Amino acid sequence: MPCMKCSEMRSGGYAPNGTIQLCYNQLYGKNHTETTMAHEMIHAYDQHNFNIKWLNLEHHACTEIRAASLSGDCTWFEELLRGNIGFLKHHQVCVKRRAALSLLGNPQCKSQKHAEAAVNKVFQSCFTDTRPFDEIY
Repeated sequence: MPCMKCSEMRSGGYAPNGTIQLCYNQLYGKNHTETTMAHEMIHAYDQHNFNIKWLNLEHHACTEIRAASLSGDCTWFEELLRGNIGFLKHHQVCVKRRAALSLLGNPQCKSQKHAEAAVNKVFQSCFTDTRPFDEIY
């Protein structure tokens, strides 16, 4: 698992060849590192089990929804650190926001609205799919 300096504002990444990357200059502690690893490992699980087509925005949106929801990316504490505070359905709001942000890096994504539309289209089915876990983190 390569650990590298990243110029983008990301803490890790997953490549379709199965490589998980960690960005040492963007990880701010043990919990953040564990959350990032869990996020990227969910992409690896999805790639292996569902044969994700990364240029298909709906496929990409689904794995980003699952990774944001199941990894701990959207815990109340993580959101507080980001300055995002909310109570009603905040987990879902965070998952949608983070999935759309990830889609913006996809060459097939034309805009923020395009990313949000792809996320909204698959949100319900992907958000409720907690495999390989029994429940949300």
